Amino acid sequence: MTILEIYIAYLLALVPAIVILIYVYNKDLFPENKRDVVIAFLLGASIVLPLDFLIPIVEEANDSFFIGIGNVFFMEFFRAALLEETLKFMVLFYFASKLTNFNEPMDAIVFGVAASVGYAAHENLGYVFHPDFAEYGAFNIAFDRAFSAIPLHALCGATMGLFFGLALFYEKQRNRNLFLSLFLPVVIHGSYNFFWSLNVGIAAYILLIFLLIKSSAIMETLQMDQSLRKVEDIEQVTTIKDIEIFTNVFYIGILIIVAAITLEVFFQ
Repeated sequence: MTILEIYIAYLLALVPAIVILIYVYNKDLFPENKRDVVIAFLLGASIVLPLDFLIPIVEEANDSFFIGIGNVFFMEFFRAALLEETLKFMVLFYFASKLTNFNEPMDAIVFGVAASVGYAAHENLGYVFHPDFAEYGAFNIAFDRAFSAIPLHALCGATMGLFFGLALFYEKQRNRNLFLSLFLPVVIHGSYNFFWSLNVGIAAYILLIFLLIKSSAIMETLQMDQSLRKVEDIEQVTTIKDIEIFTNVFYIGILIIVAAITLEVFFQ
């Protein structure tokens, strides 16, 4: 690749994530501090550091216990979805929710998307410039992922932010919403990956289209709520403890392991 082609590949890899973030940011009638959103984006990209440590351990455990469909399921739901979504959640919980201007449900969606597309942008660069995918062409990979993997990460971030915001700002079904704020992104992410592993990409795109329609409707509702309130500040009525987060991660991990064992036993 020439220097010009490398620069173009970089742009194609990064621009879709940035465009999605700008779109979501502008849907917020009470915009967040741009600096904070950029930091969340960069923190999302930085989760590759703990992932580089955790992934080999998880892959070794997977290959030691599963050999068939359970192996594939564990890879997509635990190794990819649970690890990645949990680390994105940590950005939302430990950084974004501690900000003084984090004061309404829409904020959680904006920061959830920022962390998610930050990771997606870094991951995209890895795929675009990875030698194993050179035969497909950097431009082709960047273009395909602009309409698949990057929107997937953004939609997971929006889902995470929605239920996390509900858990923080509304007491009703607080524990349920907190659990769903991680569980649903893991299910969405894992299902998307699993569909591609089974060579049923059409199912992955149907999932994306459904989530896009649903997320757009939810954001329109939140935007209408903002316009009716005319003020941004909503008091956080609940406090979320670290142990609750780690307990939910543990429960979701157990569910994935049980599902993988079940698949391995019945579909070996």
